[in-house]
Amino acid sequence: MNKIIYICFSFLTKILKTMILIMGGGIAGLTMANLLQKSGIDFRVYEKAPLNNEKGHGFIIPNDGLKILSTIIDADKLVDKGNFLTHFTAYNHEGMAIKTQQMNEDFVISRRDLVALLEENISITSIVHHKKVKDITISDKGIETILFCDGETINPPSLVLCCDGIYSTIRRKLMPEKKLEASRVHEIVTIFKSELLLKSLGHQFKKFKHQDGGLAFGIFKLNESEVLCYAQFDTHKHPLLDESIGGIVSFMQQHFGTWVTEETDFFNVLNFQNAHYWKVNELDPLDAYYYKNAVFVGDAAHSLLPFTSQGVCAAINDAHILTDCLLENENNYDKALQMYSDIRKLDIAIHKKNGSILRTEFLMPIHKQKNQSIPISVKS
Repeated sequence: MNKIIYICFSFLTKILKTMILIMGGGIAGLTMANLLQKSGIDFRVYEKAPLNNEKGHGFIIPNDGLKILSTIIDADKLVDKGNFLTHFTAYNHEGMAIKTQQMNEDFVISRRDLVALLEENISITSIVHHKKVKDITISDKGIETILFCDGETINPPSLVLCCDGIYSTIRRKLMPEKKLEASRVHEIVTIFKSELLLKSLGHQFKKFKHQDGGLAFGIFKLNESEVLCYAQFDTHKHPLLDESIGGIVSFMQQHFGTWVTEETDFFNVLNFQNAHYWKVNELDPLDAYYYKNAVFVGDAAHSLLPFTSQGVCAAINDAHILTDCLLENENNYDKALQMYSDIRKLDIAIHKKNGSILRTEFLMPIHKQKNQSIPISVKS
């Protein structure tokens, strides 16, 4: 009997040591969870938001990200929830087309729908909601304990995946020297319903830019019932002083209300009740995307400017590459994490450079802008 108990205890200890903790149940964390599950690796997700949280808006996912998602989500379900963009047109604020370009059928979807699809595959017992990290203790091996805001403390297993976003508590504790800096360009994003716009937009992505630079808005059909619109503005020239819904409405009317667009009812149908004011921040580059037993994924590892349209796709690629590295080096986590970090830092460096170039051009008058192409960073 004692031998059986010892064997069971040893087996349980092994499971606890090999289970991977995922801190954060957003796109990065849930993609990671699906890929680990598909690979037969045990995990548990801790997410600060409540169950069925619908916070967030939408995003563009280039083809490489869509291919990865299609390996863990039923392709028909995925496509049914979004839209493919086939053409991009840039206009000035007087409605004159500057450039039209064919897109690579880039996919768009709401955060709400993508999170739901990713959670659908995961057992409810593998995700714990309402779990916000308050603090951690650190030893020479890395994270020793994790303290949550509800008072619970856990001792993490051999590996902790930090997918808790740009404001990652764990990263700030492990790397306090890496700071966030406010970006000069901010965004307002909203999703709304309009039958007229749904029909007229179809698979088009339209972006309107002020001729003096520093002010633009883009619009596209997000799915069969919703349109997404975002405004980008230079906060030095056009600060948003009132962040309330009324302040956002006034700001949009003041800066965009007289612009000429083909969508004549544009400002009549916009609904700002769910508008999100995105104060874009940039993270100091990390020396490596891991620290001992903690590895950073998505925005916790790197911040990409919205001009690149690569933030979500980068998180998906992070999860894919990290999973491959762990499987290839299952008995050597140090080697796996170094490999992951080396691969992803090279790709992220390209997108960060492209984002910086696109931001510099955005601040210039249109006649000085060299690039009017699709606002998606690509690796050359």
